[in-house]
Amino acid sequence: MSIPRLCALFCLGGLLFGCATRPVVVVEKEEFVQMARHMPKELQARRLLDNDGAYVSPFSFAGFSNYGDTLFRRLSPSFMFGDSGHVYLGENFAATLQPDSRVKHWPNGFSINHATQKLTVNMVAIADWNDDGEDEWIVSCMVEPKMGGRTRTYYVLVPPPRNEREPLKGTVAAVWECFGLACNLYVRNSKVIERAAADPLLPSTEVQDVVPGLQTVTEPPKKAPADKSDGLEERSL
Repeated sequence: MSIPRLCALFCLGGLLFGCATRPVVVVEKEEFVQMARHMPKELQARRLLDNDGAYVSPFSFAGFSNYGDTLFRRLSPSFMFGDSGHVYLGENFAATLQPDSRVKHWPNGFSINHATQKLTVNMVAIADWNDDGEDEWIVSCMVEPKMGGRTRTYYVLVPPPRNEREPLKGTVAAVWECFGLACNLYVRNSKVIERAAADPLLPSTEVQDVVPGLQTVTEPPKKAPADKSDGLEERSL
């Protein structure tokens, strides 16, 4: 067995000190792949993807039965308050509904069709985004204006609720913004993720300028899975 191959297997089992890739619980794989296409370098820098575009996943995970309902009824839309096109305010997304709003629900997300815009929210993954020892929910929120303008996908970090009533607040990690075929990615450092962020956290730095379709996720070579006793496995996007 080659040295690189041996190191990879040790990494998967958590046996190699300083192992580069940290585990990610992927809730909606299509949404996670989309996020990886939008910002592969950011995910690699945060050690959530390796250089081949693969991620490490726990073998077992007991999650919520319905993330979508939890986000709909408890997540505040305050992370969008800096968006000039956002006019639907409330303490959570359920409170933003107007008489003519239409809602669709699914286990890991929901969509709200307002008069002037459509929002689609999905639970994407669970990971320690800022390497502080605490996992965050990674949530996507796509805002599509109906009267023209820029479409924005917010990638939001949400501390998992500690009980069944705690309101959820989100910190913006990145925004994928498109006007026609021209798209920009804006990211934040996101070192501090507050459980109840009082102020909206807006993207601060434009880091790349691309056209959709030109940037792809690398398909890594097939690798042998780790022994189940290790508790982790490596997965390709």
